[in-house]
Amino acid sequence: MSIKDELLKFRTKLTATTEVEGTLIDLDDKVDAFIDWYFKNMVKGYYTDIGEYHKPRNMRNLIEKMAVWYELRYPDYEINRLMHCCEQEQININDVMFRNNPYVNELLDENSDAKELDWNDFYNANVFIKSLPWDERCYFTKPKYRDIVYLNPNSRVAHLYLTKNGFVETAEDVTGYTKSIIKDEELTGLNVRDVVKLFQEKGIELPENNELEIVIKEADKWIQQKEGILDCVMYRIIERGENRIGPRRAFLFAKEFGRNIDIPMMYAVDRSDPGLRLFMNEYIKSGGSKDLECYVGYFSRASKKEKLDTISVQDLILTQNNNAATFYTPEEDELHQRLVNAIASQVDNELVKQEEVKRLRLERKLEKSRINKG
Repeated sequence: MSIKDELLKFRTKLTATTEVEGTLIDLDDKVDAFIDWYFKNMVKGYYTDIGEYHKPRNMRNLIEKMAVWYELRYPDYEINRLMHCCEQEQININDVMFRNNPYVNELLDENSDAKELDWNDFYNANVFIKSLPWDERCYFTKPKYRDIVYLNPNSRVAHLYLTKNGFVETAEDVTGYTKSIIKDEELTGLNVRDVVKLFQEKGIELPENNELEIVIKEADKWIQQKEGILDCVMYRIIERGENRIGPRRAFLFAKEFGRNIDIPMMYAVDRSDPGLRLFMNEYIKSGGSKDLECYVGYFSRASKKEKLDTISVQDLILTQNNNAATFYTPEEDELHQRLVNAIASQVDNELVKQEEVKRLRLERKLEKSRINKG
């Protein structure tokens, strides 16, 4: 490797390290950052001193409860069965919950269809959320808009009546407020966000404290709160499951709840993991990026201040064996064989075409020769 190449490699590694150090790496710190945001945006000033003390703790408990639910839904041995990473326990969650459950056996006939139930479908997200008490269940509802919003709360004249989903039912005195640039009937059926866009397009400035933009910000914060809860559940799933099970379980969670699948992959690097290459394949097939930088040794740190090296998924693919006997997984070998077969088929077709061209040329020459002789 030339000096230029060495410098380029060093600069690339330095850039990657700087980018990593500029973000929160520790998963517990990520949860703490969300709890801090939640307190400042959703709690402070809205509750009594007692409420302000307990609400962040309650939120942390909800996050933990949801992470535990996902562990109960997908125990370690089921995660390992789905995405191999360690020695497989001879236990099946469907047997435990349905086929070998004494309670079920006492109530139902041994040939009952109930014994064919699938546990992870049975204990699904919808059921779990519905089982929560309202003060926890409400976090997973859609944002609800105020019934009435004023364009200028100081005058409380022009206003809109909204549905709980933020659509205009009726508008009153907007015609006069905008000097007929926008008429009341134009706004019926519009979402409040589209109303604000319309005002901007027409060049009409709304007062600084207008309730249209206030309710939009309230809705955005409610959505951000829900998204933050789900992200934190994913972080706790990774942390609780540690280096192998955690990222795999979090990967399932990310796909089910629309989270970023890069996050579980970033914390999954364990060079001794016999299923790491299989997990990378699942990540790539789900739309993951080969350029993603992953942390090396996150779960073997002596402290959270310890600096971590990174490695890209592409470099892992190039260097990580499938197991002690083979470099590639059976699926990769099959794909490689398909590629070889496809190339071989193209070569054969090309040879056939070349032979056909030669045959046609020879026939033309012979025909021309016969004509000349005649």
